[in-house]
Amino acid sequence: MTRQPVLLAIDGGQTSTKSLLATSNGQILATGLGGPSDHFHSAGGIERNRTAILGAASQALASANAAPEDVVAIALGLTGVHLASGDGMVVEEIARELVPNANVRVVQDYVTNLAGASAGKPGVVVVAGGGAISYGVTADGSEALSNGFGYMIGDEGSGYDIGRQAIAAAARASDGRGPDTLLNSLICSAFGIEKMRQVTRVVYHADFRRDRISRLAPLVVKAARQEDQVALSILARAGSDLAVSALAVIHRLHQPGDPVGVYPTGGVFTAGNLILQTFRETIQAGWSTAAVHTPAFPPTVGGLILAAQQQNLEMDDAWLDRVRATLPR
Repeated sequence: MTRQPVLLAIDGGQTSTKSLLATSNGQILATGLGGPSDHFHSAGGIERNRTAILGAASQALASANAAPEDVVAIALGLTGVHLASGDGMVVEEIARELVPNANVRVVQDYVTNLAGASAGKPGVVVVAGGGAISYGVTADGSEALSNGFGYMIGDEGSGYDIGRQAIAAAARASDGRGPDTLLNSLICSAFGIEKMRQVTRVVYHADFRRDRISRLAPLVVKAARQEDQVALSILARAGSDLAVSALAVIHRLHQPGDPVGVYPTGGVFTAGNLILQTFRETIQAGWSTAAVHTPAFPPTVGGLILAAQQQNLEMDDAWLDRVRATLPR
């Protein structure tokens, strides 16, 4: 029996690793899910990533009753992978344990984010979750990055940045240095404390996880939807900061007057216009020929597009429509 060649995409993140299996003509066959795949250089990082990547890939293959040798190309977009330090070779070796004959491409997660959001077209993606980074690519393959320096010195507009500003604003409100805000009671409740003066014993504790600060971002959105002016200001600033990051990429890659597509992605943007209004306004003020678009596809499809590009497949509207029609909701 002649077996069907298939494409495999891996999207690895801090909470989970997702896979997508498709035919060369863009029909989605199966999905898979594995554990988190990030921080290769932490203790046990390589083995943890190996388990997540191979687990997600194997699950998709099994669901579609496909064999590893059917995979002709695999693209992996991963958080926390440093290609310059050799991480890419490690990931490629992991992938080849399962699909030894496939063409393998390893990229950072923001590359698959853009490929999915733009359906494979040039443009700029702004990824804002726990961290924040902007990435752009042109038709000739030129690339640029902005932001993404991590929570200590950057990531403006990220969930962490929003949460940190919320704590600071609530602290100022609690002792009279700033305006009253609903954030005070919301943060006290989230941290299980009676008053903001006690917040230091929580956030400076040796066992405190910084993702607890990122998880405060939805509380800022909650307060903003109740017209809390402090929360509204924090989110407006985040939208502006994220736009400035995108504009930095645009200015490095384009000439004045060039049309540029900008794609906001990541959990921060689920706040909707509380973030997007100042994001759009700042983009338009800084580059009048830029257009902000809703992402076309998730990062897993971005990986699929990169895998298809490796095989020089034609990804016309019919191919993309087939992906859209068969992608699980």
